[in-house]
Amino acid sequence: MKTGLASLAAAQQDCGVLQKTLAMAAGPLTVTEVRALLQQRWGASYDVHLIQRQQRIYLHIMWGYLEQMSFPLDEATYLARLADVVETINGMDKGEAVRTWLRTTTDRPRLGKALSLPLR
Repeated sequence: MKTGLASLAAAQQDCGVLQKTLAMAAGPLTVTEVRALLQQRWGASYDVHLIQRQQRIYLHIMWGYLEQMSFPLDEATYLARLADVVETINGMDKGEAVRTWLRTTTDRPRLGKALSLPLR
């Protein structure tokens, strides 16, 4: 019974940390915040890319995710890539737009279909 209570307490603590991270959402995006938003929204750390087509830049949420057995990146590489993407988004002053979109989009990444947010 103690193991069950310890697991419940740990889950509640993790939930509290996630809620605090999402509540702090003001100012520039952080890697922790984006990952928390992805996990809260879809239950996984989805792969994130910036794509340039002609004169436009898009944020793509890909269908692959870190927790997937076949995902090609380890956690450190995933976080480094996510940090690069977040830094670029903040440099474009699009953090609030991305934050709002991640919280409100009704779509979900599916195999072969990335979610796409035009940034400029």
